[in-house]
Parts: sequence; C-alpha cells; structure tokens
Amino acid sequence: MIPWAILSSINGDIKLGISLIVLLIIMSTVRQFLEPKLVSKNIGVHPIFTLIAMYTGFKTIGVIGLLIGPIVLIILKNIFANLIDQGVFKTIFDKK
Repeated sequence: MIPWAILSSINGDIKLGISLIVLLIIMSTVRQFLEPKLVSKNIGVHPIFTLIAMYTGFKTIGVIGLLIGPIVLIILKNIFANLIDQGVFKTIFDKK
C-alpha cells in the first residue's frame, strides 16, 4: 500500500495517498491486537501465550518463527496435557 500511496501522491492525488497511509495504519493496529486473539481461539491456547510464542519464534528464528512459535506451543501443550492426564506428574511428586 505504501508504493500505491507514494505513486498516488506523485501523480497529484494527495488525498488518496494520505487516505491509503491512514488505512494502512488502522489495519496494522487492528491486526496487532486481533491476530493473537484469533490465532489462540483457533488453537485453544490463551492469547498471551500465543503472543509470547509468536514473539519468541520471531526473535529466535525470524519471520518464519511467527508461524513456528505457535506450532511448537501447541505441541508442548499436547505433550504436557497427555502427561498430566496419565498422572505422570502425580507419581513424580507423590510423597512416599
């Protein structure tokens, strides 16, 4: 959208260029707030954990980490959920 806004401004349609930049800012802001919530709703994980997984993935791997981070989170969640369901943690921490 930025090249489109620049070209529109250069061609004399400054109103369209400014409108496109404002629209881009609004879309980016809404996306930043809604994306973790939508992703977490689909995978069944709290939004803050999804956001942390996306940030951690981005910092460790880069842009592809934004996708890999939540996938790793889902895998770890399922592993630990299965271990809890099987009672592995109860047997480890039982006092005998």
